[in-house]
Amino acid sequence: MALFGRSISIQGREAWLSAGIAAFLLSNAAGWWLQVAPGELGASGWVGSGPRARFDAVASAADLREFVGDGEPRVAGTPGAAAGRDRLVRLFGTLGLQVERQAAHVERRAGAVDLENLVIRVPGVRPGAPRVAVVAHSDSAPGAPGASDDGAGVACAVGIARALVAEQAQHDVLVVITDAEERGLLGAEVFMAQHPLAKGLRAVVNMDARGAAGPAFVFETGPETAWLADLLARRVDAPRTSSLMGVVYGAMPNGTDFTVFLRAGISGFNIAFIGDMAAYHTGLDTVERQSRASRAHMGRTALALVRGLDEELPEGNVPAERAVFGDVLGLGVVRWPEPWTPVIAVCSALAVAAAAAWNVLRAPPRDAARGARAPGRAAAEALAASMVALVLAALIGWSFGAACRAGGLSMANAGVRLQALDGLLQLGAVLAACGAGAWLWRRGVDPWSALLGAWVPWIAAACAAAFTVPAASFLFVVPVAVLGVAAAVASLVSRTSGSGADMRVAAFAGLAAAAVVWLPLEPAFVDALGFQFGWLNGVRMGLLAVTFVPLVAGLGPRRNNTP
Repeated sequence: MALFGRSISIQGREAWLSAGIAAFLLSNAAGWWLQVAPGELGASGWVGSGPRARFDAVASAADLREFVGDGEPRVAGTPGAAAGRDRLVRLFGTLGLQVERQAAHVERRAGAVDLENLVIRVPGVRPGAPRVAVVAHSDSAPGAPGASDDGAGVACAVGIARALVAEQAQHDVLVVITDAEERGLLGAEVFMAQHPLAKGLRAVVNMDARGAAGPAFVFETGPETAWLADLLARRVDAPRTSSLMGVVYGAMPNGTDFTVFLRAGISGFNIAFIGDMAAYHTGLDTVERQSRASRAHMGRTALALVRGLDEELPEGNVPAERAVFGDVLGLGVVRWPEPWTPVIAVCSALAVAAAAAWNVLRAPPRDAARGARAPGRAAAEALAASMVALVLAALIGWSFGAACRAGGLSMANAGVRLQALDGLLQLGAVLAACGAGAWLWRRGVDPWSALLGAWVPWIAAACAAAFTVPAASFLFVVPVAVLGVAAAVASLVSRTSGSGADMRVAAFAGLAAAAVVWLPLEPAFVDALGFQFGWLNGVRMGLLAVTFVPLVAGLGPRRNNTP
C-alpha cells in the first residue's frame, strides 16, 4: 500500500508538468490550424444582418479566376494591366455598378508611368459622399501572375461590393482599385491628390498580400487604436491581430497603399496574409496556389470592418486614445488602454515577487540536509539556470540560421523546411529549459524561488516594453499578468486553507498564457522573418521554454540527500 501511495504521489507531482507540455503542444497545434484553415475557429461566416450579407467565397474564387485570366503579369502601364482592368470593369458591371476610370501620367526619376485607377461607388441606404473606402491594387510585380498580390485583395473587393449590393450599407461605400502600387504606391497617391471623393473619406480598409496563404492579419491600424481595436473586437468573428505588428511594420522601410491614406490623415485597417512566401512576386503566384481559405478569411474580415466603420464611425473625430491589443487563438481580441500598461506590468511583477517571497519565507527547507538557502540566492540560481537555457536556445537558433545561409535556404525557396527547423528549435529550447529545471531540483532550490528566477526575463521584458513601446508589450505583459494573478490567488487560498501554496498552479497558468499568446503567431513569425536572424528565433523560443523551468524544479522532494 505504501508503494502504491508513493506512485500516486509521484504521478500527482508530474501532472502539472504533463499539463504544461500538453498546453504547449495544443497551442502549437492551434497555431498550425489557424495557419492552414484561417478563420475557422470561432467564425460564423456571417458578417451582416441577413444571409445575403455573407461574403461569398465560392463567387470570390470565380472572380479571382476571371480577373487573373491567363496569368499574364499586370505590370503598370502594360497591355496586361489594361486587360486585367477591363475584366474588372465587366465584373463590377455584372453587379450593376458603374466604374469610373481615373487615368494619370506620372513622371518619375526612374521613368514615366501611365496608370489607371478604378473607382466604384456602391450606393447605401442614405446617399451622400462616401466616408469609407475599400482598397486593393490591380497591378502585379514583373513576371508574376499576381493571383495573391493583389488578385486576392481585388477579388475580395468585388465580393464585398457584391455583399453591399445585396444588403446595402447605411451610407455609400467607395471601392478603389489602385494601379502602380508596385511602382511606389503611385495609384493611391494620384487618387488622394486628384479625385474629388478623396477629400470626404474618413476611413479605409486596405487588402494586400505578401505570400499566398496563412491567416489574414489586421496588422496595421490608424493611430486611434483604442476605438479601432474595440470595433475589431466587436465586429470580426475570427480576428487575427496584434498591436505589436503595427510597431514592427512601422519600423520597416516598405509600405502599402494604406500608407498613403495614413499620411493624409485617414484612419482604418490594413489586412494581409503572409504565408507561402515562395509565391511572393514570382511566377508561382498563380490562382491554383492561392489559398481559398486565406482569401475567404480576408473577405469576411474586411467586410465586417467595412460594415462596422459604416455604421459606427462618429460624425466628429474618432477618439484619439490608444490601446494595447491582440487576439487569443482567433477567438476574440484582448485589449486595454495603453496608459494602463506600465501599471499592469509593475503590479504583476510585484505580485509575483511578493508571492514568491512570502511562500519561501514560510516554507520549510526543501532539502533538510542542506538547510535553508537565502531566498535571494535561490532565486539567483534559478535566474542563472534559466539564462543558460535561454542562451543555449539562442545558440541553436543562430546555428540554424547559419546553416540556412550556408545552404542557400531562404523564405523564397524553403517551403515547410523552415517551419520544420522551427519545430526542432522548439524541442531543443524546451529540453534545455527542462535540463535547467532538473539542475535546480537536484540542488534542492525551493519551488517559489525557481518560479521567480525563471520569470525574471519575462518580467524585465514586460516592464521594458510597457515603459518604452507599450503597443509592443502585449505578448510579454499578458503572461506576466496571468502569472501574477495566479500566484496571488494561490497564496491567498493557501492562507485560508492552512496548507502550503502550490507553486505549480501559478507556473502552469503562466506557461499556458505564454503558449496561447505566442505559439499561434510562431508560423507567422517564421513566414515573415525566416531564419535570417536565427538568434532572434532562438531567443523567442528560449523565452517560451524557460516557463518550463519552475514546473520541472517543482516536481517534488528529492528522494535522497546526495549532492
